[in-house]
Amino acid sequence: MTLTVSQGEGLTVITVASNPKSRWPVLCQILGFLCYSPVCSVSQDIKKGQLKVVHTSFGIVQMLIGVFNIAVGIVFTCVGLYYNMYRIAQGPFWLGSVFLVAGIVCILAARFPNFCLVIIGMVLHIVSAALAITAVVLYSVDLANDHTEYCETYNSYYPSYYNGYNYGYGYRTPSPEMSRRNDICLHYRNLIEMIFRGLDIMMIVLSVLQLCVTISFCVLTGKALCKKDEDAKSVEDPELHKPILEDDTAGAA
Repeated sequence: MTLTVSQGEGLTVITVASNPKSRWPVLCQILGFLCYSPVCSVSQDIKKGQLKVVHTSFGIVQMLIGVFNIAVGIVFTCVGLYYNMYRIAQGPFWLGSVFLVAGIVCILAARFPNFCLVIIGMVLHIVSAALAITAVVLYSVDLANDHTEYCETYNSYYPSYYNGYNYGYGYRTPSPEMSRRNDICLHYRNLIEMIFRGLDIMMIVLSVLQLCVTISFCVLTGKALCKKDEDAKSVEDPELHKPILEDDTAGAA
């Protein structure tokens, strides 16, 4: 596909010659040509693969974090922790979806490096950084609260007699069977709390890792784009780099 631009008085005509052998529609061919045009070129560091491995690694890590978030949301929902999911605003699902998309875009930017896709990736990673901080807050809130109901206590007040007007209350001594059931309840309750609090701590650590990955991606990609601008300036203005001595010698001759 070739593109030509002709300008007149107040008029600019852009002519695009499509590829008849291509199976893609004309609109897709135009978008593909624009993305791979010199305007959308990127630094040689990205093209030659210096950052390809790094971007691919970042993408895989973010995809795994996204899958873990969605899996935690599914676990919370399946075991009936609806109030906990409501308390954290269904965060595991939409946070995991955004992290997963960010990882996919990161891998695409490494596989098909062009300016447009890299910019989209940077914007998406900035959003992911903000959501990673949000994830830390949400999982911290869930960590500070209980995930299970309290066990029934058998040594509390209970109605011991009725005097015709109201009930009298007193303490009762739990039977051995009641004590055994209460101990079993407390054991499994503490075990379940330990498991879910461990999941919350794991997701907080992964959210911090997500924040570090997004910041690293933006910093490395921003440096590569700035280097691309510097390379473009050095190519566009070769006269600025000619030595002054050469001009003096030419004038003397």
